[in-house]
Amino acid sequence: MSRHPAPEELLLDYAAGALSDGPALALALHVALDPASRRTVDQLNAVGGALIEREPETPVDDAALEWALARVRNVVVEPRAAAASRYPGFDWAPPPLARHLRSDSSWRRILGQFDEIRLDVPGDAYRVSLLRLEPGRGLPEHKHPGYEYTVCLQGGYTDATGSYSVGDFAVGPGGERHEPIADPGEPCIALIVVEKPIILTGPWGRWLNPLVSRGII
Repeated sequence: MSRHPAPEELLLDYAAGALSDGPALALALHVALDPASRRTVDQLNAVGGALIEREPETPVDDAALEWALARVRNVVVEPRAAAASRYPGFDWAPPPLARHLRSDSSWRRILGQFDEIRLDVPGDAYRVSLLRLEPGRGLPEHKHPGYEYTVCLQGGYTDATGSYSVGDFAVGPGGERHEPIADPGEPCIALIVVEKPIILTGPWGRWLNPLVSRGII
């Protein structure tokens, strides 16, 4: 079970198909890696199906909801086999992510500190990236003016809010500064979905933030 599961309201929005593509990808990866969240989503889907099956034209009331919940309380979630990516070097990628990788996907070094693969999510206003940090290395100190969704895919990282490992989910907003640092062991890989460009708060932020805001870095 994840130490940092996604909030239930986000799982409900994901199950209902109410999220835009970037956040939906982050939730899909979290659900693929965290059995408890997968069980919650499967139960939410089953509740919706049971309510539709019962009386399609009748408004949902407490009795109808309790009837539907009783139908799905014993839903069994079978482990899902992980499908390896068809591209070399991405064997760690869960199936929802593998669909967004291309044969020419490659890591790009940013600011000499971390590696990034920018993912193309058509029609989505969010910036969606894979970030890779070597053990002991960190992202520059920054803060977020908008929402941020993070799911850890390999290794782990630690910041002021706690330690995160594979499957863990983090969500903003938060005006506080943070500086995620990769834990010892294998490189940390995470999917990061941001609504607005980050604001660098370190000594070089004044010079680099114009480049960040334009999506150059």
